[in-house]
Amino acid sequence: METPIMQEGVEKEITPRPIMVQPMGGMKPIKSASNPPTPLDSPFMAGAINRPRTSTRSVGVSIPIHVEGEEPTAPKSIVPDNWIDCPFKEHGCHKKGENSEVKRHVRDDRNLHLVLLCQSLNPIRTKINIQQSAYVDKYVGMLQYMSIAESAFEKYGSQHTFRIPKIGLTVVKATKNKSHRSIYSQPFYSHGYGYKMMAVAAPYGDGLAFREYFSVFVCLMKGEWDDILEWPFRCDVTFSILSDDKKELLTKTIYVNEMPEIQEFLERPEGLRNGTFGFQNFLPLAKVTEFAADGDIFIQIKVLLSKEKQKTQAKEVDSSECQSEMVGSSKAKSE
Repeated sequence: METPIMQEGVEKEITPRPIMVQPMGGMKPIKSASNPPTPLDSPFMAGAINRPRTSTRSVGVSIPIHVEGEEPTAPKSIVPDNWIDCPFKEHGCHKKGENSEVKRHVRDDRNLHLVLLCQSLNPIRTKINIQQSAYVDKYVGMLQYMSIAESAFEKYGSQHTFRIPKIGLTVVKATKNKSHRSIYSQPFYSHGYGYKMMAVAAPYGDGLAFREYFSVFVCLMKGEWDDILEWPFRCDVTFSILSDDKKELLTKTIYVNEMPEIQEFLERPEGLRNGTFGFQNFLPLAKVTEFAADGDIFIQIKVLLSKEKQKTQAKEVDSSECQSEMVGSSKAKSE
């Protein structure tokens, strides 16, 4: 700034020249016609507020707008497209990332995944245990029913039903082929822990009854309980067959004690089985179809135990006697 020059007797004031200053960065831009001043730029407003003037146009301000009935939601995290889930996601692991990162996670966090697997398997193991216990209970119940049925068979099951399917066709085959002239049943026992036996049928007859009668026989076989049985065999055998209309019952019984010609067949078997004994003229061939049910023949075979054996098996022991004997034995021990 230039200083005024003083002359003698005259005082002159020299007006200062304006100094041009370039605006620096960050300072308020010069107002122009396209950018008119705002009320905040007024010096009166600046003096009243008593703070340095600032321009609100240089800073972007976002004003939130609230709309009734809407709640602000948290911004959703954007997951890159190349990210994958951990293979143990269904077991509770929430790790996500790139393929290499997930592989590293699976390799390094084995203990975590093992714990998650154990936790997810616990309910499955509990469910399996419940189902297994239910199946065990059912199996035990079935075994109990089977044991009851077996015991009932051993006590009362002294019969066998011999089924011959399609008797008409069977008779025709027997007339043409000798290998079809004898039909054997499944082995069966006369009673519980009894004699092992088997039935044999000749659909086209046997011996003197050939071509005229339907013949049936039984034979003794080597059984499991032969060592504790009485020999020779002394049980009568009854063959029964019911007609198709259920009006006629054909029954024939072999009384073994009255037939000396079959005594050699009643001894204890030395081989697989003894010779057969029965009825050659059991049923005339002309009546075979009358005793067939839906084309099949059903022959019921009953082994009748002797009266002495029946009395022995039916003998009951008084429980009071057993109790008294036990009491007496305990007293003897105490003395």
